[in-house]
Amino acid sequence: MFDDKAHVLLALSAASLARWLASVWSSRVRRSRFVRVGEVSELNLFPVKSCQGIPLQKARAEVTGLESDGLHDRQWMLVRANGDFLSQRHYSRMALVRVSSHRGNIHLDAPEQPTLVLPKNPPVDKSRFMMTRVWGLRVLGMDCGDEAARWFQKYLEAEGVRLVVSSGSMPKKDSSEERKPWENPAQPGDMALFSDFGGYLVMNAASLNALNERLERKVTFRTFRPNIVISGCESFAEDCWDELRIGDTDPMFFRILDPCTRCILTTVNPDTGERNKDRQPLETLKQFRCFPPYGSDPIFGVNAALDNTGTIQVGDPVYALRK
Repeated sequence: MFDDKAHVLLALSAASLARWLASVWSSRVRRSRFVRVGEVSELNLFPVKSCQGIPLQKARAEVTGLESDGLHDRQWMLVRANGDFLSQRHYSRMALVRVSSHRGNIHLDAPEQPTLVLPKNPPVDKSRFMMTRVWGLRVLGMDCGDEAARWFQKYLEAEGVRLVVSSGSMPKKDSSEERKPWENPAQPGDMALFSDFGGYLVMNAASLNALNERLERKVTFRTFRPNIVISGCESFAEDCWDELRIGDTDPMFFRILDPCTRCILTTVNPDTGERNKDRQPLETLKQFRCFPPYGSDPIFGVNAALDNTGTIQVGDPVYALRK
């Protein structure tokens, strides 16, 4: 009896080892097919969802998104009293809220408003927890208090608005649980804070140039709010990317999840906080960037998930594995 059990355990161990070796070999073969497509030309961190971003030369790449100086991407978010998220889709003046890092605090500034000072990572207080909603997902947030709420209510001229934060060990959003009209390619453990979908939005500088060739009034990436911009590629090469490797010595490996569908938020002028009456550049994108199964929403840029952690910086080489 003992010998039979030992043989079974040995066989199972051998089979597990064989599967692991096959997985490692397959991964190495797959990753040897990466080809260089360009380099990182911009990094942007957006601590407060839908407010201005912070351009960076170097950042820590975490599974949930970029991190720098204690600030995490989309770590704060405005919500209604019922917890539903708010963005420039609802209040275009959010585009004028400037965000900056100061030692242990984050500063928010807006026209005719005093500076709002908040701690970067406030202590977790369960009594201030509230359930929020980002599209179809319920996400736990922590209320930032009445002072922050009054600041935004006055600036936006909106009652009931609250500011929430995802701090410390609080549960994060699992992107794989998002329901989409098309297949959701995110895997369990693809975490994010308060972003619309995944932890990263990646865009191609040549694609922006191709769009601007069709526009009378040129736009910048401030309109589209990407975390990572890649230069040196052909326009819309990102449509065919399956995975990205960024860096050589300690490379970051990203899985491309799906295209980013674009909405009315792209019509907000980041310099004035007002919507463009001609609905540009959205209307132009609709003329040449609408594809099934995404319906009437044009696609521009790609959502991505990170498989490891490390440092990323402007100038890093970028390699792609094509579909």
